[in-house]
Amino acid sequence: MYEIVKTPKQQKRFEKTWEYFCEKFCWINDPYAADGIRYNLISKNKRMRVIRKRVIGTVEFIPYNPTNPHSTVEGRYPFSKLNEITSNLDFVWEIDKLCIHEDFQRAGNFEVFMHIMYDHILRYKAKYYVALIEKRLYRLIKFYYGYGVERTGSELAGPASTLIPVMIDVEKIVTKEKYVEKLIQTGKQPENSLPSKRKTFTH
Repeated sequence: MYEIVKTPKQQKRFEKTWEYFCEKFCWINDPYAADGIRYNLISKNKRMRVIRKRVIGTVEFIPYNPTNPHSTVEGRYPFSKLNEITSNLDFVWEIDKLCIHEDFQRAGNFEVFMHIMYDHILRYKAKYYVALIEKRLYRLIKFYYGYGVERTGSELAGPASTLIPVMIDVEKIVTKEKYVEKLIQTGKQPENSLPSKRKTFTH
C-alpha cells in the first residue's frame, strides 16, 4: 500500500523515514522540492482491532530542469547531454529519496515501488526518469524493469555507498502488455488523491 504525501502529518512521516537512512548511510539529504511529488510506502498492522499504518519506504519525483541549481542529479552527472532527455524535457522526472526500511527489505515490499511508479506515470505522463541510485538498489531495479533501465555512466563513489547514474525509459516498460496488465491488477491506488496534470516548467 502507498499514499501520496499531501498533509503535514504525511510529510513528517516521510521525513522521519528518509532522514533515518541519510544519517545511517551518510547520504546527502537534498532539500524537499516545492514541486516534488512524494509517496510513502505503507505497511499495515492490525493490533487490538486497530489498524496501524507505518511508513516503511519513501520516494520523491521532481520535475527535471537542467538549469535548476537544486537538481538532485544534474550537478553530479550531466543527464542534460543525453538526447532522450533534451528532446523530452517536459516529460522527464528526477527520482530522489528512494528507500525501504531495513526491517522490511527482502520481503517483497519493493514491488510496491513498481505500482507507485506506474501511478506516477499515469498521472503525469512521464516519459523518462533520471536518478543516481545506490549500487545494490540499482541491481534490484534492473531486475524488475529489465531493459527499460539504462546505466548512463561510470560509478560515482560516495562516503558510504556507490551511486549509479540511471535513465529509465517509460515506453520500454509500459509497452510490455502482460507486465502492465499484471501491475494494474495487483497495484493499489492511493485513497487520498485523484489524477492531475503535469506542472509546467519555468525556464
